[in-house]
Amino acid sequence: MLRACAAVVCGLVGVVGVAAAQNPPPTTPDLGQLQGYWKPLAAQFEGRPMMTAEEMKKVTVVFDQSEYHLYFKEAGKEPIKLALMTVALDPTTSPKTVTFEFAAGPLKGQKRHGIYEVAGNELKLCYGPVEKPRPSQFAAPDKSGYFLEVWAKQPAK
Repeated sequence: MLRACAAVVCGLVGVVGVAAAQNPPPTTPDLGQLQGYWKPLAAQFEGRPMMTAEEMKKVTVVFDQSEYHLYFKEAGKEPIKLALMTVALDPTTSPKTVTFEFAAGPLKGQKRHGIYEVAGNELKLCYGPVEKPRPSQFAAPDKSGYFLEVWAKQPAK
């Protein structure tokens, strides 16, 4: 379980525990569609699973305006905030592009870039470090440095 948490940390997150500042409202329709709670359906790094199905149940992403909050919660315990990042989307490209920037913690200022697709209640992401070319397809081959994730939107709380 801790290994899965570390895998998520390596992908998008740095351990942080800070409150988020207010951000302006979403600026694109796609960002508006992302607002709310999401649970992982699949998470891979370089083609290998990052977490078991049981571990994925403990992970939640919350999109709040242009902020991305990643939480890990075990039963009976308080949630742990693993990451706070800003999200920038460009829905005018094909495929659509996303850039994440760590807003706090040891990775503050670091960026990840990739592509995304929103289809109904599913969000597909493929991303990697900005030092590597931005992915052009939803694949994370061995030794690519890419993550491939599929998230399911959760009902409003």
